Amino acid sequence: MSSDLDLPRPGRSALNFAALAAVSLALDLDPRLPWPAGVLGAGLFLAAGGVRTLQGRHELAAVRHVADRLIVDKPRSPDASAVVRWRSDELTSRAARDALRREVDRTLRALDPARLPSASPLRRPVVRSSDDLLEALAGRLGDEQPVAARGVLLTQRLLRDPASPLYSEGLLLPRELSRVLGALEP
Repeated sequence: MSSDLDLPRPGRSALNFAALAAVSLALDLDPRLPWPAGVLGAGLFLAAGGVRTLQGRHELAAVRHVADRLIVDKPRSPDASAVVRWRSDELTSRAARDALRREVDRTLRALDPARLPSASPLRRPVVRSSDDLLEALAGRLGDEQPVAARGVLLTQRLLRDPASPLYSEGLLLPRELSRVLGALEP
């Protein structure tokens, strides 16, 4: 699927610069050239490769962000673009689901009354009252049944957004957790 798309590839975009750095270092083999020339050239090419990698990561993040907005706003679009399909596949992959399940598990561990309070903004008393829904969320992410990309994005938002009911005031957490669980169903 992603091979059909012309997505930014941060690692590959820097390979040309890495090759040029190697050639520059190879110039040091010629005794007639001063050694700092090859080292300096290699350093400059490696720096340019690093900049190109960062640019590629930024471009890829922008593509993901646009696709994420489309997935959340138009969850069941029959004419989803190839980019949305690619991003949906990426979000619902086993690796992505396992990483998200580990985040939920860390949140559950932070609720343990035996743990000392920390600087975490997690609203422990409120979240403890919904720990059964959090455990259901972790279980759903960890099971073998397919999940919807929209639900994965809503789960990420719940866990990472400072305005989420996990961290902000309000009694909306059980309702939000139920919404996220429902959105995970394809």
